[in-house]
Amino acid sequence: MDSETTKNVSAAILPLKDRIFNRFVVAKGKVGADWRNKLAESDSFFNTKKGADYMQSVARGMSNKSLVSADRFERVTLALEKIAGIDGKPL
Repeated sequence: MDSETTKNVSAAILPLKDRIFNRFVVAKGKVGADWRNKLAESDSFFNTKKGADYMQSVARGMSNKSLVSADRFERVTLALEKIAGIDGKPL
């Protein structure tokens, strides 16, 4: 196996929530500490009670991934990647 194939196989072994989490961390790093406000400004969903709840869940999930559903993690991550200018590949 070449190194690219090994890299792809290794990435596929990670559970979905871990892959989403890793992508979230990268996007959050590019957007910055004020990521919640930037997300609310750029996507009207996150400027609602439900959207704020999603962001809060994901923020709590930074310390314990079991506290947040993969669906919430995905929704926030994809929106954050869009702001960060990251080409969000399918999860």
